[in-house]
Amino acid sequence: MKKLVFIPILFAAIVVLTTQCLNKQAANAPKVQAVINPLKLTHKEGADTLLIDSTAPIKPLNFKVLNSKQAIAFLTVNNLDTLFSNGYPFNGFYGEDHYRIEYLFESSKRDAQDPTLFHIKGRNRYKKVITPFEGTIRITQVSEFTDPNLDTADVNAMHVKTLYAAQGEFELKEDPTLKTSGVFKGKMKMEFNTRTDEYPTEFWFQSQQLPSGGAGYRMDGNWTSYTQKGLVKPVILAHDLFRFANDILKDFSYGEREVEINPKYRSLGWESFWENDEWWVEAEKPKM
Repeated sequence: MKKLVFIPILFAAIVVLTTQCLNKQAANAPKVQAVINPLKLTHKEGADTLLIDSTAPIKPLNFKVLNSKQAIAFLTVNNLDTLFSNGYPFNGFYGEDHYRIEYLFESSKRDAQDPTLFHIKGRNRYKKVITPFEGTIRITQVSEFTDPNLDTADVNAMHVKTLYAAQGEFELKEDPTLKTSGVFKGKMKMEFNTRTDEYPTEFWFQSQQLPSGGAGYRMDGNWTSYTQKGLVKPVILAHDLFRFANDILKDFSYGEREVEINPKYRSLGWESFWENDEWWVEAEKPKM
């Protein structure tokens, strides 16, 4: 009978040693962090996290428009180049059916003589057709604003110095040698903030009732064909289209952070939204 007592004791010891070994291996294993593609995110969640009281009625934002001299001085000191180009594409609505269009601002350069003017180069993709374009964005108005709904301590903790809103115009001309090309032209609204530290100016998404709809920037206009007379299509381009997309297509998307597209709209170019199809990445040329 004493031999039978030894068996469960031995088994328990083996379990303990095995568990310790596995725990040690897990502790020493390289940590893998979940990587979320920034193209698949929205800033809806952030508009609520800084509120003083989430149950109170939203108060209007307070705007102070800079005069022309003040706006030019601000844009001279604060270059907004990095806001318009950051290496990956964004989404928009194109045409009467609001079909998906993807676009990438590959470069943005402030004009050497005019700080309100930015020269843009990029590409767009519509129904798998990729078209290069060049054009301009011009800032026509800059305003400082404050948001009485936000907790000041939380905003200061983000190293935010001043909040700004801007209005402007854009004109993006597609490659005229292509039969399907045209020009995008319209108005732009955007919001951003300066920082109290060494970090660059960044878009501001954390307020409600922003002129852009909380999208960072929103461009509303039309695309006009070069070759087909009278062919004009509406277009909306945005840094975060999902902040206001449900106002255009009912129940278009779900989720406060990670986006889920309503199945009834996926045939409008959104069925490939979750595919890692990096169409904007240039294929490396073979070495000779």
